[in-house]
Amino acid sequence: MLSRKILLVALLICTFAGFSQDKKQRLPSTFTGVSKPMKPVNALRSKKNLIPASEKPQGGAPRLRIKNKTIPGKGLPKGMDPLLLKQKSFKGTKALAAPILTFEADAREASPSDPTGAVGPNHYVSARNSAFSIHDKSGNVLQQSISLENIFEGENDGDPIVFYDNFADRFVITQFFGAFSQGAGPFGFLIAVCQGSNPVTDGWYTYRYEVDSFPDYPKFSVWSDGYYITANKNQNSPSVNEVVFVLERDKMLVGEDTAGIQGFALPGALTNGFYSPLAFNAIGTVLPPRGLGHIVYYQDDSWDGVSEDKIKLWSLGVDWDTPSNSFIAEDQELSVSGGDISAFDATFSSGSTLNLPQPGGGGEDKDALQGAIMQVLNYRRFCGYNSVVFNFAVDIDNRVNSSGNELDHVSGIRWYELRQDGDNAPWYVNQEGTYAAPGGKSAWCASMAMDIYGNIGMGYSSVGTVQDGADRDSFISLHYTGRLVDDPPGMMTFAEQTIKNGTGVSQGKERYGDYSHLTVDPIDQNTFWFISEYPEATGTNMRDYVGVFKVATAIGNDIGVIAIDGPVTSTFESTESVKVRIKNFGEVAASNFPVQYSINGGPVVTEIFSGTISPGNEANFTFAKQEDFSAEREFMIEVQTDLASDATPINDCTSAVIFNLPADDVGVAAIINPKTGTGLAIDEPVMVNIKNYGGKAQSGFEVYYVVDNGTRITERYNDVLEGQSSQFFTFSQTFDFSDFRTYIVESGTILSNDQNLNNDLVIEEVLHEQCNPTSNCSQSQDGIISFELSNVVNRDIPCNDGYERFPNLIIDIAKTEEYVLTIQTGFVSEESQRFSIWIDYDDNTVYEEDELVLSNQVIKSNFEDQKYKFEVSADAPVGQHRMRIRGADTQNSGGVTKLNDPCAEITFGTTHDYFVKISERVEDSDIVVVSGDNDQFTFTMSDFNADESLPINIYDLSGQIIHSNVITKNSGIFEYDLDMSYVQSAIYFVQIGSNTTGRTAKFIVP
Repeated sequence: MLSRKILLVALLICTFAGFSQDKKQRLPSTFTGVSKPMKPVNALRSKKNLIPASEKPQGGAPRLRIKNKTIPGKGLPKGMDPLLLKQKSFKGTKALAAPILTFEADAREASPSDPTGAVGPNHYVSARNSAFSIHDKSGNVLQQSISLENIFEGENDGDPIVFYDNFADRFVITQFFGAFSQGAGPFGFLIAVCQGSNPVTDGWYTYRYEVDSFPDYPKFSVWSDGYYITANKNQNSPSVNEVVFVLERDKMLVGEDTAGIQGFALPGALTNGFYSPLAFNAIGTVLPPRGLGHIVYYQDDSWDGVSEDKIKLWSLGVDWDTPSNSFIAEDQELSVSGGDISAFDATFSSGSTLNLPQPGGGGEDKDALQGAIMQVLNYRRFCGYNSVVFNFAVDIDNRVNSSGNELDHVSGIRWYELRQDGDNAPWYVNQEGTYAAPGGKSAWCASMAMDIYGNIGMGYSSVGTVQDGADRDSFISLHYTGRLVDDPPGMMTFAEQTIKNGTGVSQGKERYGDYSHLTVDPIDQNTFWFISEYPEATGTNMRDYVGVFKVATAIGNDIGVIAIDGPVTSTFESTESVKVRIKNFGEVAASNFPVQYSINGGPVVTEIFSGTISPGNEANFTFAKQEDFSAEREFMIEVQTDLASDATPINDCTSAVIFNLPADDVGVAAIINPKTGTGLAIDEPVMVNIKNYGGKAQSGFEVYYVVDNGTRITERYNDVLEGQSSQFFTFSQTFDFSDFRTYIVESGTILSNDQNLNNDLVIEEVLHEQCNPTSNCSQSQDGIISFELSNVVNRDIPCNDGYERFPNLIIDIAKTEEYVLTIQTGFVSEESQRFSIWIDYDDNTVYEEDELVLSNQVIKSNFEDQKYKFEVSADAPVGQHRMRIRGADTQNSGGVTKLNDPCAEITFGTTHDYFVKISERVEDSDIVVVSGDNDQFTFTMSDFNADESLPINIYDLSGQIIHSNVITKNSGIFEYDLDMSYVQSAIYFVQIGSNTTGRTAKFIVP
C-alpha cells in the first residue's frame, strides 16, 4: 500500500454575545462582494520617474490597540514556563552553520518598519511600511526601495505583506488603505499580483477591496480556494463581525476584471484587545484540497472569560459559485485540561505594550507583540500526514521583588507543530516547545517554517538588559535556530546563530517590528530566508535585514512526486493515463527507480522510471497502464516514488482528488439581482449566475425565475457555456419589486437530459427596504461611533457613506424591562448632536411615527460614554424586528425634523440598522450557588420565561465588579462555572440579569 493516508456555555466577556461551547457554531459568510475593476500596472522596468520611498512621521501605521482585559492573579502557569526546563535541560545542543547570505533590504529612522519579504525562484521581494524593494538571490539590488504608489497609484498607507505563491509562480504585494484617514473610510485592501514570474520585468494586476471598518494588522495566506486574510478588526466583537476574508485567487492570477471577496465572523472567538489570528498558509509542492482552510488563535486563561489556555481552530470553506454555501465553523480546541498542550502565559504587563527593556535604560521598553500569532502559519503536506507550525510570545520569567513590584519581563517563544493524519482527520499537537534565547535575553517577534524534510527553521529577535546581576546586556539583534525532524520533540536542538547584532537602542515608541517574515526557497525547498529589523547606533537607526540559512545537511538520495498533472477533473473516457512530475531533492542523480500509484485505495500499480534526474531537476512521467475513470464520480489518486536508498521518504508522495463530471449538468449558482436593499424598481431586472457543472459545452437550454410562487418567467440561453464555467444571465422580462416588503425569488434551469437536478434551483429572500440614507460622518465624526445595548456592543463603528447595516448584531430585549443604552459621538456643539431610534414592529421595512422609541435625545459630550434609559412597552410584538438609530448634528443638518424622519438626507451624521429580538419580561428567579473543590463555583438560575442570554457579574464587598460575562439559557436553565481560586478569601456576590430585574446571591470563597 502507498504510505499516504486518505486524507458548555461559552464564557464570553460582556462585550460579546453569548454562545454555547457544547454546540459548536457554524456560520455562513456574512459579506460577499467583488473588487473594484482590476487596474493593470506596467512593469517597473518600463516605468519612468519612479516615486521614491517616503518617510511617514511615525514608524508604521497607528495600530488599533485596546489594553487587554485581564484578571489580576488569574492564569497559569505561575512562575516559570513549564516547557522552559525541557529546552534548558537539553544537553546535546548542536552547532548551526553560519548564514549562507546576509544583506540589508531597507532602512528608516523609526520603528516599527513592518518588515516583510518572500523568496522566489530568482528574486527576493521585500517591503516595509510604504515602500518595497527587489533583490536577486545574491542580495544585489535590482530595484531600490521605492514607494508602494508605483504599484498602487496614489496610495501608500502601508502595513504591506509580500508573499510568493509557489503554486502559481507569482509574487503578491498587499497593503491596507484608510489607515491615515483619522477614522474615516473607505477602508480595505489593495492587492497586486505579478503578471508573470519576474517582479521587475513583468507587470501587475491590481485589485481594490473595500470593507466596513479599518482592517488593522492584516495577514495574508495562500490556500487552494483563495487568498485568506485575517485582521485586527472589530476588536470587541470578532464573533459577530467580519474579521476573516477570502479573495478569489483563481481570477486574480489571470487578471480577470473583477474578483470576489467573502467575509466571515470568527464564531466563539475570545479576544481581549489587540489580537491576530492567522490562516493556514500552504507551502511546498502540492496545494491542499479545496475547502479545508483553517484559522488558528490562542486563548489565554489570564484573560477575562477564558477558563484555561487553549489553541482554537476554525474550519472554513469557500464556494465562489454559490456564496451561500460558504461557511466558517468552530472546529477544535486543544486545551490544558484535555492534555493537549501545556499552560502558557501570553500576557505581559497586564496587557500594556511596555514589556521588554533595552540595554542601559535607553529608549522605551519594547512591545512583546502579545495577542498575536506571529506570521506565517505555514502548512506543508507530507506522506502520511499534514503539518503546520506557528508561534507566539510568552512571558517565561515574570518575577516580582520583595515589595511585590514586577521586575523586567523575559519573553520566550512558544511554538507548536500540529499534525493531521489525513485531510479530514482531527489535528493534534505533535510537539510543543518554549524557546528561550541564551544569556537570559528575551526572544520574540519570530517566524518559522518546515522544509521539505520536516526540519524546522525559526528566525527571531532578542534583547537583553542587566537585571539582578545577570549578564544580559544586548541590543536588539537578529538570530535563528532550528531542529531536525528526528530530534527529541519539543526542543530547538541547534544553538543560536546570529544574522546581525544591533549596535544601538530603538528610540521612540514602544513598538518594534510588528512582524518578521520567514519563507522557504521554492527551488530546493530547504533554504530559509528571514527578514526583520534591528537598530544601529548611528545614521538611519532602524535597518531591515535579511538572513539566509539552512537547517538540513546535504542529503544524497531523495526524490519525490511533486504534482499529478493528469487526469484532471473533466468528463472522462474509459481509458485515461496517470501523469506525474518527479523532483530530485537530493545531491545525487537518480535513475531506474519505481513509481507507484493507487486509485481509491485499490491495487498499487508500480512502474519503473528509466531516465535520469539530476540534482534539483524535475522530470515528467506517464504510466503505461491506463485506467477507466468513467464508471465512478470521485477518485482519490495517490502517487509516490519508491527509491530504496531514499533518505527522506516523507516527501516521496502526493495525492489528488478528481471528479468524473456528468456530461450534461447545468444550474443556477446564485441570484445576482435583485438583492436586499433600497431603490428596487417597478421594472427591476433579474440577473442570475448560471453554471455548467458538467464537462460538455451547453447551449439552448431554458432559464427561469418565479417570484412569490407566481407566474414562471422562462427564457433561453443561446450562447455557448463551456464545461466548468459560469456566466451572468439577465432576463429580458423585468419584475415589479417596488413595494416595501419581502419577496421570495426562485430561479433555475431546464436542460434536456440533465444528469444532476440537485443544483438546478436557487431560492433567495429579497427585502426591499424603504431607505438607507447616506450622510457625511467623516469630517468631525458626527453621528454614532459606539453603541452598546443589552447583549450587543458595537464600538469603532466605521464611517463610510454614513449608512451601515449590522444584520448579525441581534439585540435581546425583554418587554417592560429597563435597559441602559450607551453611545458615543465624535462631535458635540451646543447640544446640537442628537439621536433617535425606531423599531419596525410591523416588519414592513417602513419606520413609521408610532414606531419611534427614542426621539431627539441630546448627546452632551463627545468621545465619552453617554447613557440613556431604554424600554419597550408591554404591547410590543414578540419576535425579531429591525431597529434604526440615527445620530446627527441637527444644527447643520436640517434640524430635528430631518433627524426624526428615518429617510431624510442629513448633512452630518449616521444611520445604522440592527435587529432586536423582543421577548416576554424575565421573571425573578433564585440563584443557586454550588461550591466545589479548589474554589470552583457553579451558579444556576431557572427561568423558562427569561431572555435567551443575560449578563452575569461578580462583585466584591466594596461593590467593585471583578468579573463580567454573558450566559445563554439552555432548556430554561442558566448555568455558569467560574474558577475563583485566584481571588482572596472573602465574601462575594453574584448577579444574573440587569441591575433592576436581576437576581443576586451571596457566596464565600474560603
